[in-house]
Amino acid sequence: MSNAPTPPAGQRAVIKKSALPIYAIGLVWLGWALLFPLHTLTHYGFCLALSLAVCFGLSKLFPGEVIYEEIPQTPTGDAQADSLLEEGQKRLNQIAQTAGTIRQQTVRDKIASLSGTCQRIFDYVRQKPKSAAGLRKFLNYYLPTLQKLTDTYALLERQGVEGENITASKNRIDEMLTTMDAAFLKQLDALFGDTALDIDTDITVMEGMLAQEGLTGQSGEEDEIQLKL
Repeated sequence: MSNAPTPPAGQRAVIKKSALPIYAIGLVWLGWALLFPLHTLTHYGFCLALSLAVCFGLSKLFPGEVIYEEIPQTPTGDAQADSLLEEGQKRLNQIAQTAGTIRQQTVRDKIASLSGTCQRIFDYVRQKPKSAAGLRKFLNYYLPTLQKLTDTYALLERQGVEGENITASKNRIDEMLTTMDAAFLKQLDALFGDTALDIDTDITVMEGMLAQEGLTGQSGEEDEIQLKL
């Protein structure tokens, strides 16, 4: 599982175990019953030990298949936010699926970074649905553009040649992905502007209350200065 690729956005990796070790246990017991006696506990013990060894060995040889399944999303209760998130998540899943076919590792990494930032933006909107209104341009333009760039790069790479136009287009897409990565991070940071403002306000109020109660040490220092004067 640790060597499994990063799951596409909005999905989680699940290991589907192979049934072969289970079938092998049945064959071991059947073969033992046909070739050796099963009259005592010792016979059963030897057969059990052999079947466990076969099961363990086959489990290592056939660890199972990694599959991806959709992560259930809880509706926010805001129809506009839910609609935008549903459409955005579909695009993000399609981007991840296409990116998985791209051979160039650096390009895949950039798309994965962009997808991760998008997923964090979606998570923020799910917590604060009212913020969805300010993300309409992001979801209706920038995310579709990322999908188009991903699709185009995959298409160019599938041609299997490095002509002047193909190479130039791939390089431009690569550069644009770098620019978009920084822009997406700024968009994520901007979402926390209101949160930062609220925290600053709470801290300012708390500092004032603590000072009034003489719990910060500041009021005592001011009294000492006034006495000296």
